[in-house]
Amino acid sequence: MKRHILIPAMILALVVATPVLAAPSVNLGGSLSTVFQIVPSDPIDAGISATSDLHLELSMEMAGGNQIRGYIGFALNEWDPFKNEAEDPESGEMNGKSLTPRDIDLAKALTVNKVYLETTGALYEGGSPLTTRFGDLAVDYSPYIAHISETDGIIEGVQTSGLYLNPVELAGFYGWATRKVGEAEEAKDVRFVDLGIYGQGEIDGIALQGAAVKTGDDVALAGSAEFAPVPGVDIIGSAAWDGANKATIVKAEAGIGELPMLPEARGKVGFRSFDPLFNPIYRDDRKDEDTGEDINVVDMNAGKRGISGEVSTAIMGVELTGYADWHEQRDIKRDLVGTRTTVGADAAMTYEGFDIEAGISNLWSTVNAPYAILDRNEDADPKTKTTLTMGVSREFPIGAQVVDAGYGLELTTTGSGIDSVHKAAASTTMDFPMLSGVEMSGNFKYGKGEATYLGKVAYTAPCGIEFIAGYNRGYTEKRAEGLSLTAGMSVEF
Repeated sequence: MKRHILIPAMILALVVATPVLAAPSVNLGGSLSTVFQIVPSDPIDAGISATSDLHLELSMEMAGGNQIRGYIGFALNEWDPFKNEAEDPESGEMNGKSLTPRDIDLAKALTVNKVYLETTGALYEGGSPLTTRFGDLAVDYSPYIAHISETDGIIEGVQTSGLYLNPVELAGFYGWATRKVGEAEEAKDVRFVDLGIYGQGEIDGIALQGAAVKTGDDVALAGSAEFAPVPGVDIIGSAAWDGANKATIVKAEAGIGELPMLPEARGKVGFRSFDPLFNPIYRDDRKDEDTGEDINVVDMNAGKRGISGEVSTAIMGVELTGYADWHEQRDIKRDLVGTRTTVGADAAMTYEGFDIEAGISNLWSTVNAPYAILDRNEDADPKTKTTLTMGVSREFPIGAQVVDAGYGLELTTTGSGIDSVHKAAASTTMDFPMLSGVEMSGNFKYGKGEATYLGKVAYTAPCGIEFIAGYNRGYTEKRAEGLSLTAGMSVEF
């Protein structure tokens, strides 16, 4: 959680740190970066924005083999120096569109986003070395109940790891976190006490992991086990409990290194049951930065309960994979909205330098109405759906340059209709008389009668400034529409 600080407070921190910085065992490091972007999507308002980040890191190594590391992270809030609420760009009011002169409230512009002290060493003579941190914590116990992406810099307190009590390694933390409780005008910040414990070890050939996290009055538990009952067969099982929502998840998978009836073939079978209400506060909630799609195990399986299987092998240089999946789908109310059955196969090979991929997937679904799950709404499925995919890519030498190019085709049939999506991409790095190492890439997509594309040229000058010119026409929502010009630089010390 970011904390606003005053400039005198920062000066005081630096004054206090000055004697420490003079010690020969202190390393000072950090980075400063600035990016300017121009997006001329409107002839009046050029859409110029700027962001800056400042990070400071201190580390100290003391005598006796103990190591104490201190970290202070400063950051400048993202701001738009060209924004003026009183302007009317449509009327040509552009007086405020200037970086200088500009009043800046530095008390609100600067924040401390992370502070901690960390040491590695024994707590007593002859003891095992522990890693202990005071300040902002980073807990990474389980994707189900405590993932680092949701805890890093959010919880303040103390944590320790590396305590070995044969055959178990233990870790734990105790801290506080602030989050909003209530809705709209009644929402208020409440300070919660958080604590947790984590352990892992191997007992009689079974690798075990377990964690428990308490946030306020709520408790979340997670555990997993992995073992090989017979040579060539590995079984992995996971289970978790969300006490706040009274919800559980179970996920198990058995991998077979070689199938007896099919030499050189591998297989696996799995079972999963994810309660649609399972949603601990610190569980993994990551999304793909480019597409915005969920890439975490909870969101991808929310409300699903079923079985799956997969068989893969190689025949004459062709990698073949067949798979099947059946599951029920429940909504946020735990009501059954339908079932899905998927059967498909993929093939991949390399021929004369070409990487070739192809696949077919068939879906039968009774999820015939929209439904809500976790924090999103899902559309109804088609009753049947067949998807054919094909892709080919290769590196082509063109003079002294090498171009990495690829083409992909996706055909989807739902009922009597057929939809097709064509994708093409190419990238290379070229040298010019005055510019070297210029990276160029292009992406093209055609589907549903509409063509979209994205092109980019990037160059890093000898002085360290990175220039990027891009043009996006509906290809992705993650980039500005139209032409965008970016110039930025960074320095590490």
